[in-house]
Amino acid sequence: MYKDSHLASQFWADYQLRPNFPVAMVVAPELFSPNKAWTALQSLQEELLGPLGMKTLQASDWAYCGDYNNADVSTDPKVAHGFNYHNGPEWVWPVGYFLRAKLHFAKMLEASQPGVLSKTVKFVTQTLTHHNEAIQTSDWRSLPELTNQNGAHCRDSCPAQAWSMATILEAVRDLELIF
Repeated sequence: MYKDSHLASQFWADYQLRPNFPVAMVVAPELFSPNKAWTALQSLQEELLGPLGMKTLQASDWAYCGDYNNADVSTDPKVAHGFNYHNGPEWVWPVGYFLRAKLHFAKMLEASQPGVLSKTVKFVTQTLTHHNEAIQTSDWRSLPELTNQNGAHCRDSCPAQAWSMATILEAVRDLELIF
């Protein structure tokens, strides 16, 4: 199990599935076993990947709330005043690291799992088509900070987020370097 936290103030937070560990996979891949990394990335793909972003928390988690509304002034502690910002809305920037990690470890596994690289290239290309469509239809010609669950528009999201664009562009570059 790859964790996003260690010795969190709430002990159970160390066991929540979140999308941050692919950053470490891209920056320091030597820290990871290729097979274990691949299994962890498959888990993220199945549990967190949305049409444009990645859930910031697994939907089956008790704290999950996929729709972000910073204007909520209720007394509901799960969502009031945007409290769920890190507990479900789908952030775009982690997708770039996720795709880059998939490409990196697919290359490493190709010898022992023939065809995994071509399947991964196809998957990454298909995933990036959603980002291309979003850029083409955006008034800002950019990618947003986040979306609500299942890629729904979030009115409280920045419509043009630099790091969302940057990580996706890095994934495009890594994809181009394969050929």
